[in-house]
Amino acid sequence: LTHNREIWDFSPELKGHGFTNQRKPQAVFHLDKPMLTLPITLSDFTSCAENWHEFSYQYTEELEIEYPHAWYLRFKEPTIFEQFIIDFSTKLREEKWGGIWGAGQSKLVAKLAAHNLKDGEIIPPGQTKDFLSQIPLRRLPLPELETLEKLGIKTIGELGDIPFVELGNQFGQKTAALLQKFGCGEDIVPFQPRQIQEYSWTLDCTTLDGFLRPLVSHELKPYLQQGMEKLASTLKDQHKVAGQIKLETHLAEGKCFEEKRQLKEAIDDPKALTRMVESLLPQDPIAQIGVVVSKLEASPLAQLTMFWEPQDPKLNDEELINYAQIGIELPRRERLLMLWEECFT
Repeated sequence: LTHNREIWDFSPELKGHGFTNQRKPQAVFHLDKPMLTLPITLSDFTSCAENWHEFSYQYTEELEIEYPHAWYLRFKEPTIFEQFIIDFSTKLREEKWGGIWGAGQSKLVAKLAAHNLKDGEIIPPGQTKDFLSQIPLRRLPLPELETLEKLGIKTIGELGDIPFVELGNQFGQKTAALLQKFGCGEDIVPFQPRQIQEYSWTLDCTTLDGFLRPLVSHELKPYLQQGMEKLASTLKDQHKVAGQIKLETHLAEGKCFEEKRQLKEAIDDPKALTRMVESLLPQDPIAQIGVVVSKLEASPLAQLTMFWEPQDPKLNDEELINYAQIGIELPRRERLLMLWEECFT
């Protein structure tokens, strides 16, 4: 497979002929084997990957897309990261997709872990050096690879051990700085999360069981309610409210219909979203429908959390002893009232 006239991937059989990603596509003509070369455009796979990007956004807002099929995430809480890995593996299995993951102190380390370790693995910062010392230098697409190998450098970790002065004498200071970053598992380009501008929901009515045809508004209503509940749930999970809603529909006769509505007050309520979309629906039967919420801003709840007043501290057992009366047993009704007050006030 080639992308932008560079080799992107190839079948395992070619490895036996010494084929690597560093080879030029023309090299296949020198093999005494029948060969099929397919040019691909990665942007063609964007629509397939969007569902996975939206899935990832349920766990963190910090997502950087490298290619449609490859992206980086950064998590603030370890427990959320652990849950993401469980859910990611489950989703892959249930939807019968193939996928890999890895985690580390940088994008580079995470990617190397994903491609070189089975079933995904976390590389703690303290183990990064040992990990890189096991990864062949050829896993990095470096123009200087051949020269480095002639110097006896076989692993990425070994590259990080070479003094900067020696690298500078051989390759110049600018290239030496980049090579040293690679050798230490550091990123050349820092993590750059994509800013979410909108969330969307779509439905193809012609593929629904029991219908397989365009739907009129009253038939569409239960599906629309479910879709708006999904959108509202996504907004709430990300502590966002939407200030604009856009309806996109494909009608039965093939016409496209689009309508936007600027909201007086940003919302994340599923019933309000449903009412708004229903007011925009055309009268004709609908084959496909899409709803996009945009002009996102922080929800009032997220903004107000910093102003919440702390609750009065509760007395611990030792402090309660000073106030307790020994030998007095409260009736059952009073005990229940005290328990209610403790749990709900």
